[in-house]
Amino acid sequence: MKFGIIGCGSIARSSFAPSLVNSSKVELAAVCRRDLAAAQSFAADFGGCSAYDSGQRLLEDPEVEAVIVSTPTDTHRDYTVAAAAAGKHVLCEKPMARNRDECREMIDACDRAGVKLAVAYRRRTFPQVVEAKRLIAAGAIGTPVCARTHYSGWGDLRSGAWQKEPGIGGALMEMAVHRLEVLLNLADAEPVAVSAMIDTVHHDWEVDDTDAILIRFADGRIGVHSTIMTSKPRRDFAQVDGADGRILIQSLEFGSDHIELETDAGVERVAVTPLEKPFFDQPMIEDLAESAGSARQPVCDGHMGFRVQAVCDAARASSASGQQVDVERFA
Repeated sequence: MKFGIIGCGSIARSSFAPSLVNSSKVELAAVCRRDLAAAQSFAADFGGCSAYDSGQRLLEDPEVEAVIVSTPTDTHRDYTVAAAAAGKHVLCEKPMARNRDECREMIDACDRAGVKLAVAYRRRTFPQVVEAKRLIAAGAIGTPVCARTHYSGWGDLRSGAWQKEPGIGGALMEMAVHRLEVLLNLADAEPVAVSAMIDTVHHDWEVDDTDAILIRFADGRIGVHSTIMTSKPRRDFAQVDGADGRILIQSLEFGSDHIELETDAGVERVAVTPLEKPFFDQPMIEDLAESAGSARQPVCDGHMGFRVQAVCDAARASSASGQQVDVERFA
């Protein structure tokens, strides 16, 4: 499958393009950036594919079968809807959109056009998360009762970047969403209500640097997430507690080589094969290509993107009101 990349920023250079070039199942056919010279330079660095100065021109290229939307969050809906209208499958960078309503529009547009929509919550395909999911399904910890994720770091939002713009940036939209997707994936249950605190407690930002989110699921279990962008060094982990044990993912980073299974018998180190840098998005990209030729949806599809955003929307409403807020379901 031939892919085009809309937006040649840092993640496109550090992962999307290398992953496409490295794969034997997909290829990089085109890129675009408003600065045509910059797009041409980017294309030259990755095999000399076509280069355009607008997303629309790239979407008009008949060679392009799928697109990766790698632009600021406030453009995701429009590019995805345009790609669907052009008959292109879509892998959209996270977060999927500014809110759940935009997510719904993106899903509907792709459904009408008969194209697949995936969201780049890349930890879905990280080996440690895949293995944790397998162990839970196999009953290794009994009935799950709680899933939790946590991220700590210092700052991590570049000065002057759009990641600090209200409505599209901040700890919740930039950092928490990745871990919330992991939490929802491992919990494998419908989130129904959220209580949250979203605040700026240290940095001189217009956006949040600290989030604490409590989720209640339909089956009674709970989820807990925290993002703290005021603490060194970087820390990124997940834990699922079950009636008979727990799984600890001590690192949600792409290079992790094991997880831990803790039961009354002790702690077992379960090895996984880490992904190779800089190709950690290759499994996710190839999954979209494989799903496009079948009836199944991508492993992290638009509905999961919607669910993450619905939790974020409820968290913001809860923090503003001081009340528990229901999570809207897709309809």
